[in-house]
Amino acid sequence: MALVKSRAVVLRTYRLGETSNVVVCYTENFGKVRLVAKGARKGGGRLGAALEPLLVSGVVFYRREGGDLSLVSQAEVEREFPELRRDVVRMAYGSAVAELVDKLVPGEESDPRLFGIIVGALEEIDAAPEAELDVALWRFELALARELGYTPEFGRCVLCGNEAGRDARFSARHGGVVCGGCLATRPEVPVAGAAASAAIAALAAGEDISGGSLDAVVRDEIGSTLTDFLGEHAGRSLRLRSIDFLAQVRRMEHSQTEPDQHDED
Repeated sequence: MALVKSRAVVLRTYRLGETSNVVVCYTENFGKVRLVAKGARKGGGRLGAALEPLLVSGVVFYRREGGDLSLVSQAEVEREFPELRRDVVRMAYGSAVAELVDKLVPGEESDPRLFGIIVGALEEIDAAPEAELDVALWRFELALARELGYTPEFGRCVLCGNEAGRDARFSARHGGVVCGGCLATRPEVPVAGAAASAAIAALAAGEDISGGSLDAVVRDEIGSTLTDFLGEHAGRSLRLRSIDFLAQVRRMEHSQTEPDQHDED
C-alpha cells in the first residue's frame, strides 16, 4: 500500500458509517478510484470541503489496488467551477458528465487525456451561455466515446459499407450512419432524423454548432440519441438521474411561461 498523489475530479460521494464518506474520483494518474474520507461529515473541515462533487482537487491517499477502498490522507481544492455550482441547471449538466464517467469508465485505468477531457467539459459548462449547455454535453459524450474506443462511423454506411451520402441518418444501435439505400430497403432500422443526424455528424467532425438555433424537439432527439449510443456500447441502458432532473426543471419552466388559459378567455 503506497502513499500516492494525483489531481482528481470528484464524481460522487456516499456515506460510510456515522462520520465518513466514500468519495468516487477520476484521477489523472490512477483512473477511477474510491477513497475513504474519514471524519469528512464530522464538522466539515478542509478535507470534506475538498472532496465535494464536481471539484478538481489534489489528493494524497494510501492506494490499494484492485478496486478496494483507499484511505485519503490529504485533499486540497485546485479548481472550482463557481457558476456551475451555484446554478441548478449547470449543476445538472455537470452531474451528467460525472454520471457518465462513473457508469462507463472502468476503474484503475490511467488515462490523463480523459482526465483533461472531463475537466474541459466542466470548464465549458461553467462558462458557456445557457443555450449552449446541451452542445457542451454532446461534445463531451462524443469525446468520451472516442476515448473509450467506440468512435461512431460517419463516412460509410455501417450496414453495407458504401459511402454514407447526403441521405444518411445516424443509428445509435448500429454505432454510425445508415445510407439512404439501406434505409429504403430496411425501414425498421432505428435512426435519428435528418437535423439531429446532421448535428451529431458536425459535432463529431469538430465543427461548431449553435444549440440556440436548434428546435427543442431536435435538441431532445440529439440528447437521447447520444445517450442511447453510449448505452448500446456499454451493453446496458443508461438512465441519468441528472438528465431526468433537468427534464423536470425544463417542464416547470415551460409551465410557468405558458399563458394562463383563463387570461385568454
